[in-house]
Amino acid sequence: MQSFDQKDSSNTLLLVAARLSGEISHSEIEYTVQNTYFAFQVTQVFLVTTLSSGVFAAIKEITNSPAATITLLAQSLPQSSTFYLCYFIVQGVGVVAGNLTNLFSFFLFYGLGAFDKTPRARFNRWMDLNNPNLGTTYPVYTNLFVIGR
Repeated sequence: MQSFDQKDSSNTLLLVAARLSGEISHSEIEYTVQNTYFAFQVTQVFLVTTLSSGVFAAIKEITNSPAATITLLAQSLPQSSTFYLCYFIVQGVGVVAGNLTNLFSFFLFYGLGAFDKTPRARFNRWMDLNNPNLGTTYPVYTNLFVIGR
């Protein structure tokens, strides 16, 4: 079984920040990472993109007639839906392709597994594969549900 310190992942900074915040167990760390990453996803991907596309698209009209700001934003906000459709497609294709191929684990198990001399060594290689980091997996999907809602 791997300990927290041996885990090699792309979200190491989030895991270390959760660890430094006082979380002790692996499940507490993943839960903290999940909550903070979800807040980041909703803020950055959803709110900032939606508001910036609406405001920047209508800024000239807003400066000409400030009283009609709400109406102008209501007309320009649907333009951000193109971004979200592309975001859904990229996330869907990228995540599915990554999960189906899983090339790194394939190489670790079969490529380097050819050098194992005993069945025990091969078993240990299988047991040492990384566990998924669900703290950074779930917020991406949850954000997709937030946007789709």
